[in-house]
Amino acid sequence: MDGYDTLIETLNRFERSLDSDTPITTVAELAQTSGYSAHHFSRLFNSHTSLHLKEYLQGRLLTSLMMEAARCDISFTALASRYGFRDYETFYRACKNRWNKNPSHMRKRGLGEEEKQERIHPQRKETSCILTGQLVHKEAFSLCGLNFFLGPETKTFHTIWAQFGRYEHLIRHALQEGTTYQYSSWTDEELQGMSVLCTKSVNQGWTGEELFTVRRVPAASYIRFIHSEDVTRIRDAYQYIYGTYFGQSPLQPLGNWEFQRYPKGQSVIEIYIPVRTETPLPN
Repeated sequence: MDGYDTLIETLNRFERSLDSDTPITTVAELAQTSGYSAHHFSRLFNSHTSLHLKEYLQGRLLTSLMMEAARCDISFTALASRYGFRDYETFYRACKNRWNKNPSHMRKRGLGEEEKQERIHPQRKETSCILTGQLVHKEAFSLCGLNFFLGPETKTFHTIWAQFGRYEHLIRHALQEGTTYQYSSWTDEELQGMSVLCTKSVNQGWTGEELFTVRRVPAASYIRFIHSEDVTRIRDAYQYIYGTYFGQSPLQPLGNWEFQRYPKGQSVIEIYIPVRTETPLPN
């Protein structure tokens, strides 16, 4: 079974759950049934649909909830709890944000066909961008640099790298002088955005200084991709990695982190995606 088959089977499992007493209600819960981490499954989904998984799930849950409300005399409080909303107020806001109507009004008049979040049927992704993935193993290593939190509205990483460039000379005990890394991690499904560490590799015994963050990356197996085109096409590279490569591969991405390596004197970007082993998550 490859990544695309896993995606389809997982979405089918989600649809079946909507007809049960205990529907799947979160990205984390859905991803767990697939064997992928929440982040990597979300990227697999997005690469095949161009949709955000969290928004799609909420749309399907709200649609199922309102259709059940129209059929049955069940309180919205009970329905909201069953479909994964923390409380009635949270459900009320979600309803208003999606349809600009309160739940009682929507229940009375019912959902129009154009208002429903219909089930999607992803197709296998084809792309003109082709990267060769190589399975590699890296021993544990340490990174030191400046940590940033980037929200979903972030369009470019130029600003954070410019800031790092002003301070990177202060990093002592750097290995591979001139080579830099971008370590990205996601820790909370509900927290939109990601933590990005602009960094250099350092001796593992160095604890760093107050200005910098030190991250120990555990030994792991990775699929390494070499992106040799312009950096403006990095989004196309990730579309290929998740939409095509992992869509056709039996290997599954692991954990909620990845990193890019920028070798000194080269115009390529090395992309490392950890794949399923018994590797522990980074501290």
